[in-house]
Amino acid sequence: METTQAKVLVVDDESAFRRVLRMALAAFGFQVVEAGTGEQALAALATDCFDIVLLDVEMPGMGGIEACRQMQELSRRPAILMLSVRESDADKARAFQAGANDYITKPVRLRDLVARVRAALPRPTS
Repeated sequence: METTQAKVLVVDDESAFRRVLRMALAAFGFQVVEAGTGEQALAALATDCFDIVLLDVEMPGMGGIEACRQMQELSRRPAILMLSVRESDADKARAFQAGANDYITKPVRLRDLVARVRAALPRPTS
């Protein structure tokens, strides 16, 4: 899949952080949609298809772990990359047990993030 066709849902309760990620990912050719809560993310996934979800762990209301669990029940599941300031092995294990494909700690290095997003994209079949 070409990067220019990849659609990313950025889910974080901090609007400034979402904006930075949206601008950075758009500069690399990704289509980006934002959501501020886990509930908004699930609503977006119910009406649109995404290749990748960047999902914050710590959010008010439905947190990222629960949102990730619910995303696993969707018929078309995107790759889920969890974002968190927490670095403990226990936190990472919880994210992976919920179905996350990757776990990235904040602060995020944009080149690293873009590389991980590209790596999580579905590979074209030959």
